[in-house]
Amino acid sequence: MQKPDLGIIIKPASHDCNLSCEYCYYSKVNKVYPQNKHPRMSPEVFDAVCHQYRTLKPQHINIIWEGGEPTLMGLDFFKKALDIETKNARPGDCWGNTLHTNGKLLDDKWCQFLSQNHFLVGLGVNGPPAVNSPGSSPEGTTTSEDIFHSISLLKKYKCEYNIVMIVTQANGDKPEETFNFLLENDLHFSHFNFCTEENEEGNGLTDHSITSEQYAEFQIKLFDAWVQNDDPSFYVRHIDNWLHLFFGLRPEMCEYQSDCSNLVTIEWNGDVYPCDFFVQKRYLMGNILDEPLESILQSTAWKEFTSQAEELPTPCHDCKWLEKCHGGCYRRRKKRLNAQQDNPFFCEANKNIFSHVFAKLDDLKKKPIRPNLYKFLNDIERHRLPHLQNEAPEKKQVEKQQTENRRKKPGRNSPCPCGSGKKYKQCCLRKS
Repeated sequence: MQKPDLGIIIKPASHDCNLSCEYCYYSKVNKVYPQNKHPRMSPEVFDAVCHQYRTLKPQHINIIWEGGEPTLMGLDFFKKALDIETKNARPGDCWGNTLHTNGKLLDDKWCQFLSQNHFLVGLGVNGPPAVNSPGSSPEGTTTSEDIFHSISLLKKYKCEYNIVMIVTQANGDKPEETFNFLLENDLHFSHFNFCTEENEEGNGLTDHSITSEQYAEFQIKLFDAWVQNDDPSFYVRHIDNWLHLFFGLRPEMCEYQSDCSNLVTIEWNGDVYPCDFFVQKRYLMGNILDEPLESILQSTAWKEFTSQAEELPTPCHDCKWLEKCHGGCYRRRKKRLNAQQDNPFFCEANKNIFSHVFAKLDDLKKKPIRPNLYKFLNDIERHRLPHLQNEAPEKKQVEKQQTENRRKKPGRNSPCPCGSGKKYKQCCLRKS
């Protein structure tokens, strides 16, 4: 079996963290491993990860270290991890590592190591200092000064890094201030994660979560601020993916792709889950110490999960934006969708965002009202045609057919198209 596009998220310290951010969705994983307050991955488990991952012949070999807080593993663990990657490498391989961290433990030794070994660092920031206090540590100190210290160290050692901002109720109404914060601090690479978590009762969102309306307003105003700045060297991950969608190129973010089969999360003990938003006992797919990752990805449990992720709510079937959003991120559909006939949680938000962004990009491409963006967009236009021509015709045809199949395929709880009067899952789905 080959999985050329497979991505691996490693949780070496699982839910353990040196901060106690109240909005953190991953802190709930302590209920999955209640007997392990400070879980740690062993070198033997990571060796099994590398060996089994490499067997699947991924096109790009990239390990994404997340948490909790992965730097709690200590620098010696990561030095050993690089030795393990080297041992499992084959001729022509280039192993990449991405480290997501709150930066609290970063010092000169850490940053020198990260720079020398070409780690991409994702540094978690809540936003401008005025709204940076929700991520408090158990000792009671806020993270604002820690973040600026971490940024200065990363710059000092010329580490590749980007800013990862969590958008909550604390900063969800401050998109312009947030973008100005990036400009003022010369932070050219950023990504935004949006807090939309269910409360403990399962009947709504947490107090920290933003609404669909807030999501749309934040994204649109952030995009407009980016346009007004007229400097494409400021990379915002969502905007970059909208550019891909606008020009007919393949987006990089999984929320804009049509399936959930190309990402796995591996916990500290070798347990395998789908993406890290599904680390719950009911989504445990297996353990790499008990069975190979290749077998897990061919298991009934994995196929059921990915199949359900591809099922679209009824309103998506005839939507003109389906080829762009593919129904949105499955975790939001899974957790926030009440019935098959409901719209996905960010449905109206995405419609508003795409309508606004695509119309403005079209205008910017035609008129030099923002000269730098005008040149930037037209350069993409010139370079995209050879790219599209070189793309395998059969691949484009498969992707087009997949989208059409998703339009036609009824949901599990929809009336069966055979006319039996039963739900699809109780009729033809069972037969197939």
